[in-house]
Amino acid sequence: MTQPRATYITILLGILIVVIIFALVFLYGGGVGREPVNIGFSGQLTGYQAELGIQERNGALLAVEDINAAGGINGRPLILLVHDDLGTPQGARNADALLIAEGVVAIIGHPTSSQTLEGLQVTEPAGIILISPTTSTQDLNDRDDLFFRLVPVSSERASAFARHISKRQNLTRLAVITDTDNAAYTVLYGEALTDTFSSLGGTITSCIEFSSKTKPDFAPLISDLKKSGAQGLFIIANDYDTALIAQRVRLCGWDVPMYASGWAQTETLLASGGSAVEGMEIEQALFMESTAPAFLDFKERYEDRFGRPPSFGAVLSYESVGVLAQALRSTGKTTENLKEGLLAVTDFPGLTDTFSFTRYGDVIRPYYISTIRNGAYADFKAILPEP
Repeated sequence: MTQPRATYITILLGILIVVIIFALVFLYGGGVGREPVNIGFSGQLTGYQAELGIQERNGALLAVEDINAAGGINGRPLILLVHDDLGTPQGARNADALLIAEGVVAIIGHPTSSQTLEGLQVTEPAGIILISPTTSTQDLNDRDDLFFRLVPVSSERASAFARHISKRQNLTRLAVITDTDNAAYTVLYGEALTDTFSSLGGTITSCIEFSSKTKPDFAPLISDLKKSGAQGLFIIANDYDTALIAQRVRLCGWDVPMYASGWAQTETLLASGGSAVEGMEIEQALFMESTAPAFLDFKERYEDRFGRPPSFGAVLSYESVGVLAQALRSTGKTTENLKEGLLAVTDFPGLTDTFSFTRYGDVIRPYYISTIRNGAYADFKAILPEP
C-alpha cells in the first residue's frame, strides 16, 4: 500500500508542477504580448495660454484609463507619456523628440496650429503618426503625410461664419482683431473670414494684429477699431485674450456684437469674460450641449476625475486616443500600417457625432456656432461649408 500511495503523491506533485509551469509561461512567457503600448501627448501645459493643453491632456488620460479598463490594445495596456511643449516652436520640437526617444508609437498633439507645424518637422522624418485634436490650419490640408486631425479646416469654418454674420446677422461693416502668435491658424482664418465677408458685399473697416506674448494694452487698439465705424467685432485669439478684449470693448462703451473663433471656446473665456462676453457668438468644432448618452457620461466622469467641466479640447483629445486605439487593434501593429489603419476608419462613434477621415487624414464632421448666454454656451446652430 505504501508504494502505490507514494506513486500517487508523485503523480499529483508532477501535475502540480506542470500547472505551475504553464501558469508561469502564461504570465511571463506571454509577457511579450502584454508589453505596454506607449503613446505620447505633447501640448502647452504651463503659462497663461495652457488651458487648452491641460484640457487635451486630461481628455487623453481619461481615454487611456477607459481603454485599459476594457482590455487595452489586444490585451496590452496603453500608457500615455506626456511632455509640455511650452507654447514655443523649440519646445514643440523638443517635446516630440523626447517622446519619440521614449518609444511612443504615435503622438496626440499639438493643441495649436503653429505648434503642430513645428512638431511635424520632428515626427514626419521619424515616421511617427501625429494626431491633433484641435489643429485646423489650411496649411496642412490635403497633404499625403502622417498627420491626422479631428477638427475641420479653419478656413472652411471661417467662411461659413462669415456667411452667417452677413446673411443672418445682416451686418455689412466688420472689424477684426487677430493674435499673430499662432499665425498658422489666425492669419489663414482671418483671410478666409475677410475674403468671404467682402465677397458678400461687406466691408472690413479695420484689421488690427497683436502679439499675445507681449501682453499688449488693448485699450488703444479697441479705440482704433471703434473709430472705424464697424457694426461688429470679430476676435481671433486665445480664450484669455478674447475675454480681455471683450472687457475692454464694454469698458469703452462700445455696444457692438462680438464674434470669436473656435480657439477661444473654453471655460476660461466664460470665467474671465464674465458679463462682457454675454451675447458673443463663437464658432465651435463640437456640439457641447449634446444629450448623447456617451457624451453625458463622459462629462460626468471628467468632472469627477478632474474637478472641472470638459472643454471641446478634452472631448476631441479623448476621441483622438479612441480612434488611435481602434487603428492599433485593427492592424495588430504598433507603427507598421498604422496610417492605413487610421485611414480605414469610417463613421467612428465620437462622443457627440460620428466622423471619418479623408485620404489625407483630414476629418469629415459637422461644426457649429453658439451664443454665450447666462455664462454658458447655448443656442447651437450647425454650419456647413458650401459645396
